[in-house]
Amino acid sequence: MFISCPGYHKIIPYFVCAVYILTVYGCQENAASKPLATVDGMKISYGEFKESFVKELNVFQDRSSLSPEDIDHLKEEILNALIIEKIMLLRAKELSLSVSDGELMKKIEEIKESYSNDGFEKTLVAQNVNYSLWKKELRKRMVLEKLIASDVNTKVTVTENEARAYYRTHKRMYAPGKRVHAAQIVVREREKADEILNRLKNGEDFGKVAKEESIGPEAARGGELGFVSQGVMPEEIDAALFSQQNEEISPVIKSPYGYHIVKIIERETETRKKWFNVKEQVLVDVRKQKEEKAYVLWLEALKSKAVITIDRDILKRVAVPVNHATE
Repeated sequence: MFISCPGYHKIIPYFVCAVYILTVYGCQENAASKPLATVDGMKISYGEFKESFVKELNVFQDRSSLSPEDIDHLKEEILNALIIEKIMLLRAKELSLSVSDGELMKKIEEIKESYSNDGFEKTLVAQNVNYSLWKKELRKRMVLEKLIASDVNTKVTVTENEARAYYRTHKRMYAPGKRVHAAQIVVREREKADEILNRLKNGEDFGKVAKEESIGPEAARGGELGFVSQGVMPEEIDAALFSQQNEEISPVIKSPYGYHIVKIIERETETRKKWFNVKEQVLVDVRKQKEEKAYVLWLEALKSKAVITIDRDILKRVAVPVNHATE
């Protein structure tokens, strides 16, 4: 039920697709005495950075394969993600965006509904999750989702003329019999993927599990990828998408991006596609692209205005912990 996020992000930011399970990591006293970075005065502590750093390192079974350049690159990605988080939280505060206790509890109840009986509580205990901290992180995630919805997505409009123009130049994407409406869950660890697959086999709702667990940018939409054309996805996933039956859930699939579980919602079987058949999907596709571009420009504008300081000496002191799994 808990998502660990990749060290990189494309459109949906690192922290929106993740509800962290927080663990306190010790840090050097001299490093803890001052922030590793600040964003308009908001601090990023050594401990906060170290926590995210360790989470990302845990993805690698053999850390000895990581070069010093790999480690430095990973540090920069994590630091950038945390900086973006602070920038967005400050913007949300500026717009007086918040999540009420009622909204938070409604979301928690929605999450609980995907578990049978007392499965939610059992999972918290099994994963040794601090419920108060989990709720705090969930509230933050919801605030950031509100921010993107209100400050970016609501300002995006798509006209029918735009959609028609897009359709004319992308007709192959909407060719009959070559697209499937699919959803996916993607995680970084095989063990987590196997656990999720078992939950799905036991009847848990795919969309709800995707929202809770998937690290993909489509997680907020319940893992929905929309209609996918053959040959677009990585080969391993493409093969599953175009060989499965409707409503069938795939086994765990490994790709360069992690471990995937995919589900076919429906197939296009019409022998001929006319504009009125594909209009709604084209509108959705164009809106998605425009929202992604708008998000990038919006974030760049916020970042350009922010006063960011980084203590590179503290960043260098963040060491790679011993990987006990390889000892």
